[in-house]
Amino acid sequence: MAAKLTNEMRDEIAANPRQAVPVVDDQDDKVYYLVDEAFLLGATEHDEQSRRRLLALLQEGFGGKEVSAKEGEARIRRKMQSISDSNA
Repeated sequence: MAAKLTNEMRDEIAANPRQAVPVVDDQDDKVYYLVDEAFLLGATEHDEQSRRRLLALLQEGFGGKEVSAKEGEARIRRKMQSISDSNA
């Protein structure tokens, strides 16, 4: 069963359209990212390019050193902004 979004998550998604929204687990400070299904699955050619970039970013994170939640969030926001700027 899938977890349900909270109102706080919905607000963050609405405030950051077409971006991965970071979610921090307050028990261990791990950072997770919310993306909508169309973005992740690549419903269009543009989305497929974005999906490949997102998967590459995730793989880069898996292979990297452990970083704090704050630094991880800063890195992903910079990367997503870079992707957004290049697609503008």
